[in-house]
Amino acid sequence: MRFTIAISFALAFASLVAHADVYRWVDATGEEHYSDRPIEGAELIRTTAPRPPGATSASPRVATAATPTSSASPEAASTRAAEKEVAKDLAAQRSRDCADSKARYEKSLQARRIFRTLENGEREYLTDAEADKVRVANRAAMDAACGKAPAAR
Repeated sequence: MRFTIAISFALAFASLVAHADVYRWVDATGEEHYSDRPIEGAELIRTTAPRPPGATSASPRVATAATPTSSASPEAASTRAAEKEVAKDLAAQRSRDCADSKARYEKSLQARRIFRTLENGEREYLTDAEADKVRVANRAAMDAACGKAPAAR
């Protein structure tokens, strides 16, 4: 009798744990990840929240895993492959943009004097205040391209 009660409690507890929100996100390499914890940019694909009145009795839409099934069309597989390639290309471009902006910022910090080239090809040296504005703009561009401030040396 005790064994039956213990089993019924275990099954009841397992069913409570199984009802959790599920979030999906794609990382920089294009791989899909699923979690029960929300992450910035994640999409809620299954929820335990009650449905609003008037909702149909059909189950909520749950995204399938990234593995193709035998009934998946070749077009869907090629679309997924193209999406992964685009995500990979975007990640590579972001990495290049970040490296370029870091180099520009470091160069502006190390430069004693900063100049701009005029239309006739001559150099016009900036004042210290103007140079500081250029450095601040380079730092903002670096933060925007990299998404965070670089680690202190």
